[in-house]
Amino acid sequence: MNIILGEYIKKESILHQLDPRTKIIGSFSLILSFLFINTFIGYIITGILAFTLILLSKIPLKEFLKSLKYLLYILIFSSIFHILSHQDGKLLLQLGKFSIYDSGLFSALKIIFRIVFLLIFSSLLTLTTKPLDIALGLETLLSPLKKIGLPIQDFSLMISITLRFIPTILQEANTIKMAQQARGESFEGKNPFKKLYQYSLILLPLLVSVIQKVENITLAMEARAFHCGLERTNFYQLKFQKRDYIAGFFILLIIFLFLVLSLLHL
Repeated sequence: MNIILGEYIKKESILHQLDPRTKIIGSFSLILSFLFINTFIGYIITGILAFTLILLSKIPLKEFLKSLKYLLYILIFSSIFHILSHQDGKLLLQLGKFSIYDSGLFSALKIIFRIVFLLIFSSLLTLTTKPLDIALGLETLLSPLKKIGLPIQDFSLMISITLRFIPTILQEANTIKMAQQARGESFEGKNPFKKLYQYSLILLPLLVSVIQKVENITLAMEARAFHCGLERTNFYQLKFQKRDYIAGFFILLIIFLFLVLSLLHL
């Protein structure tokens, strides 16, 4: 299973060298501002931005394309739904009882662009940042909330463990699937009920494996005297560098551009 979310790929790139707080703030800011885009010009600019970030990360484009094929069914279903639910504007094609209008086509393209770009922007954060650095960055950014009693360190630890084990669980699922195929089980059928049974042969052993891993992590944390709510220090301290301020300036510039495009469309 080639899903890149949660996976870290080590490279010597500009994005890898940025402070994790810069990448966290930049990723969330770009995703939120991108959601306001509603024009093809905005999507073209977003596409150029996404392609530029991929080049700067030095991560092969095929790594992103491998994950897109698992979203293919979601993209197709969403496109059909939006095309058939928007029945206004200029009629483009008539297929029996079904009509395709320009508004429906634009809405379908918009949802495809949004899903693809959201995947790219969110994946760039995890691909270029170690899970522990993401946890430390979140803990530092959310540290002011400690004053109102929120368990920020426990939350960042939970995020770190989740991101760390996403690739492990996916690899475990792939191993179980290959083991079932070695026993003669086929996953190529199109019958939905048969597929449900076939994938239950993967999900049940995977659930047992995940529970075992959780128990092992719990025992390891207890052996190290870990307790929730205790104040802990970090050996590695985050510090903003000159490149982080430059990246922050460009992030603000891009967000401003997105907001201008959104206001002009209104």
